[in-house]
Amino acid sequence: MSIFGRTMRIPRCAAALLCIAAFAFPTFAQSNKGTITGTITDPNGALVKDATITATNTETGEARTATTSDDGTYSIPALDPGEYRVRIEGAGFQPATVERVRLETNARQPVDAQLTVGGVGGDTVIVTAEAPLVESETSVRGDVITGRQVVDLPIPQRNFTLLAALSPGVTRPVSGVIGGGGQFSGNSPVGNSTESTRFRESGGSVISANGARVTNNNFTLDGVDNNESQFGQIGIYPNPDAIAEFKVETSVPSAESGRAGGAIISTTFKSGTNAIHGTLYEFYQGRFGSAKPTNNANPPNYVTHNFGGTVGGPVFLPRFGEGGPMLYDGRNQTFFFFSYNGQRNGTPAFGGGEFNFVTVPTAKMRAGDFSEFLEPGNLRTFNTVAGPRVAPRGTVFDRNGNPYPGNIIPAGDLNPVAVSYFNAFPLPTGPGRENNFRRNRAERSNVDGYDIKIDHNFGLFGASTSLFGRYSKSENGRLRDNNFPLGSSPNGNDLASGFGAGNEFGNSRQVALGMTTSFTPTVINDARAGYTRVEIGIFNPGVGGALGFSPSNAADLGSQRTNNCGLVCTGRSSGRSEEQHGLHELGREPQRVLRPAQRRARRPAGVGLFLRELPAWLSALFALARHPARNPVSLVEGNRLLRAGRLEGQLEPDHEPRTAL
Repeated sequence: MSIFGRTMRIPRCAAALLCIAAFAFPTFAQSNKGTITGTITDPNGALVKDATITATNTETGEARTATTSDDGTYSIPALDPGEYRVRIEGAGFQPATVERVRLETNARQPVDAQLTVGGVGGDTVIVTAEAPLVESETSVRGDVITGRQVVDLPIPQRNFTLLAALSPGVTRPVSGVIGGGGQFSGNSPVGNSTESTRFRESGGSVISANGARVTNNNFTLDGVDNNESQFGQIGIYPNPDAIAEFKVETSVPSAESGRAGGAIISTTFKSGTNAIHGTLYEFYQGRFGSAKPTNNANPPNYVTHNFGGTVGGPVFLPRFGEGGPMLYDGRNQTFFFFSYNGQRNGTPAFGGGEFNFVTVPTAKMRAGDFSEFLEPGNLRTFNTVAGPRVAPRGTVFDRNGNPYPGNIIPAGDLNPVAVSYFNAFPLPTGPGRENNFRRNRAERSNVDGYDIKIDHNFGLFGASTSLFGRYSKSENGRLRDNNFPLGSSPNGNDLASGFGAGNEFGNSRQVALGMTTSFTPTVINDARAGYTRVEIGIFNPGVGGALGFSPSNAADLGSQRTNNCGLVCTGRSSGRSEEQHGLHELGREPQRVLRPAQRRARRPAGVGLFLRELPAWLSALFALARHPARNPVSLVEGNRLLRAGRLEGQLEPDHEPRTAL
């Protein structure tokens, strides 16, 4: 039978126009919706035609119907994941109800039934649904991790992506530091694992499916693209208590979701129900209450606090001052869900995997005495401006190629800037001329994220319609200590030093909108649109006053022509960031584009090892925005489903990547 057969409730031309409209709107990735499908038979196994099937969400009361075709099959697509009650009614048969049908994310759930002959007003046959032993409806291979598993299983730092490893073929980089795999530094199969810089305490979203690269995965949230493109990882980390479930597809994806070479991780956010539910939590990990190691009298103090909560239910508008019924009762129609997640972490920098000592000038070196470098019994030939000279290893020569007696530079030959620079280093804490300063760097991480979701069911021009909107925002700030603490410089000019030190942030926000309209039981439109913005950056110590260090450190040491081009040397200044995370409000300069020659001319020169120009990636701000949309139309004939649409997405810089030097 043609898919535009007599079961349609709208003309053929209208259905064709809907297909054209579907191609006119861009679509992106897959939906998180599911489908209930099946076959209805009589006691003799004969197929039952024109039976009415009604699927009702037991938590929200939303109902959708379908009718069996000539071959006794039916399909109800574009349903929200959840628990359903399926009622089957046919002329001359007793009604049958299948209870507790669990529909998972991106699933096609078969619900078959055999009707019993009887009157229309007879008793209803109650059947309890059973999970199918095999996946018989789709080619997709993957696993669903339910919200109960996400909440109950122990996961470090409340990072739900760790549970993706429950699916066969999914692994995570292994590193011997706090939280599991995927750390920024450590013995990781992916090197230094730059991909896990965000949410690194628990390994970020670095996962490998069937050996694919950790940047080849695709993340969606409520059917909307949820990727950040700088490191190819997840954009929004939902609160685990707010996750209904998520699905990990590792192979043979459907045509509409096959844009990833690795895994496809589809997450469904919880919605409110007819009953008000909520959670509160606080997870603590630290020295207090923990066992003390017997082999370390002073172990590193890992202190992590994860706290938050959720609440959801129907929307009520009370009638103030008059009593009586409510102004608006949202049960079975309008629902809300709110989630908050906070973290306050204090841990050793990079998990304590760094070296414990750095080198600073000794007291003699600060006065021009470099006799500690001399090795009298180890003669070498040096090529000087005056020709080859034989001298002990470690000899210091003057500008004329003559060795300084005793390796002591007279006060008159000392450069004032160099003397000031040497004396800016803190004094040694140990003996020797190398690795003579013990450091104890720490990093403090603050996370504040919240989500608000509204669901509404209504009729639109006679069509059953469900609408949702969600706004998610997360602010993630990390302050990583300098090698040398503030106030440790003998001359008051604290030096910026230390790989990765500074104010780092990884903020994200997302707007997701969706509308599913069932024009008839056989024509369903599912429109989705989203906007995701991710900011990733770090201000090194001294850049804009980060970590309390002077932004004019070179000038303070006497080098007036070094680092004097301002905060930004090649264009616009860095955008806004949050004061409570240790970041600072930075104004905007007038936009200007410098030619390469100008950029080279204005690039600051270095004075010594710790005053050289910092690597650009350590002080860069990336702000990228994604705004995909999707609008496929589903046409149903029995249990066959035709979905028309075009796969497309858009990524663009919210503003150009900027570098602060």
